[in-house]
Amino acid sequence: MKHSKLPNDQALVLFTDMNGVPREGIYKKGSKAFVEAIGDEGPEDTGNIYPEEDIVSWEYLEQRDKPNSDIMVIL
Repeated sequence: MKHSKLPNDQALVLFTDMNGVPREGIYKKGSKAFVEAIGDEGPEDTGNIYPEEDIVSWEYLEQRDKPNSDIMVIL
């Protein structure tokens, strides 16, 4: 893994698996795994969970709590 240190628990990250596939998701410290975001917030599918040892690199993503500045909201 590029980072010897792991991300903070529940951090939004971009991680790359051993096959070189980049994925967006969160790191879950208690599970010792990275969980890929699949769009809906339903139950976790075990096919979207990647153990720490299967990840070759990761980086933090910015939180998306602000609306996109390119989008205008009309009320």
